[in-house]
Amino acid sequence: MTINSKISTNSEASDWNPSTVPINTEAFAGLTVVITGKLLCLERADAELLVERAGGSATGSVSGKTDVLVAGDKAGSKLEKAKGLGIEILDEKAFIAKLGIVIP
Repeated sequence: MTINSKISTNSEASDWNPSTVPINTEAFAGLTVVITGKLLCLERADAELLVERAGGSATGSVSGKTDVLVAGDKAGSKLEKAKGLGIEILDEKAFIAKLGIVIP
């Protein structure tokens, strides 16, 4: 499934595809992005695909090379590490807005 069923179960949601939805293709250009915690609107794999479509690289661990952390619910230790390293932190809403997408 490409969108979390908690958000919408209408036919428009079932047609939503992270591979083809129009996005800001420069939103994460050249940036390394880590996604952590439970996302409410997107599946993690879809969020990672959107990062890549927006010119970024999605990785699984926070390091000094991480540029942005997308923090979902219960982000935990990755969020704390990102704060300690001074990494830009976006919540899911800000992540979606930066991509310029609309979730049905």
